[in-house]
Amino acid sequence: MSIVRLKEREYSISRLQHLKAKHPEAEEILSFMEKVLRWQLDFYEKLENKGESNWRKGLKEFYSLLELCISYGSETLRETAQSLMALGKEEIEKLIAEFLKERWAPEEERFIFLSFLNPFFSIMAESTDADLKNWLKEKCPVCGFRPSVSYIMDTEDVEGGRYLSCVLCNTGWLYYRTKCPKCGNVEDDHFEYIHEEGNRYVQLHVCKKCNTYLKVIDLRVDGLAVPHIDDLATLSLDLWARQQGFERYEKNLLGL
Repeated sequence: MSIVRLKEREYSISRLQHLKAKHPEAEEILSFMEKVLRWQLDFYEKLENKGESNWRKGLKEFYSLLELCISYGSETLRETAQSLMALGKEEIEKLIAEFLKERWAPEEERFIFLSFLNPFFSIMAESTDADLKNWLKEKCPVCGFRPSVSYIMDTEDVEGGRYLSCVLCNTGWLYYRTKCPKCGNVEDDHFEYIHEEGNRYVQLHVCKKCNTYLKVIDLRVDGLAVPHIDDLATLSLDLWARQQGFERYEKNLLGL
């Protein structure tokens, strides 16, 4: 079992609990996400013990995720989960396979599929031989999905490097510090950097050429942050960006 990955998942839950107190406006969403993270943690442990990374062999657990969504999710998520609950295993398998092929599904289905698949692709990522420091592409080297968030950190090899983080498996890989992943713009004067007062470690990097943005978590400012978790606690920035007509490069797990 990957003890490091297991501890990372446990820490993500602790971080989320901390953020609930810090962002009371997001408490309802974060409380629900805590339940999802705990479900993923339990599922990940089961898969690791079996050495299993084939999602088709874990479809039985898919229905337990649906039950969680029905019990604690929003009204639209409950309705979607109930509709999926009525489908047979073959129909579910077909829907998930189509999602992986097209990398798109209606918002609530997308949330459920991403949540279910994450433990499998996380295990797959552990054994990847991809060169994450030299990949420098706009899609994940493990699963081919796009990044929903990015982060900046210092390492022994790179100072202030910007990394992209996959929306599906959370794999992080080094990317160009100033480049739009959508249109390829590298002109710094066509970027705008936006943050909330008193919350400087979270920024929106907006490309004014194509009106696309990425959220950036600066781990040099807050080294305790978990990019895909802190992203969910700062949805007010995404709502502001949407009002300004900016489009996120890839929506996060919650569809924002």
